[in-house]
Amino acid sequence: MAKNKTNYEDKDISTNLLISLKHMKSEFNTFTQEASNEELFQTIDEVYACVSRLQRNVFDMMCEQGWYNMTADSAKNISKAYTKYSNSESDLT
Repeated sequence: MAKNKTNYEDKDISTNLLISLKHMKSEFNTFTQEASNEELFQTIDEVYACVSRLQRNVFDMMCEQGWYNMTADSAKNISKAYTKYSNSESDLT
């Protein structure tokens, strides 16, 4: 019986790590908001801050390696997005 052997590249591992950290950050954010007491809130908030720093560090490293490329958008598209979200914000107030 042949074994399937998968070799992951550093980029693949980093991408999976970044995705995992994003999900963790989201879950810890909810957890902090729903903490039942101040001590629990403080503890989970510290974990949230740690995960946030780790996420940023991985993101920065991926950018430095050229694995996470961002491209500038046109001024027209930026203006359109700003208008869209400004209108959404107005609807909430």
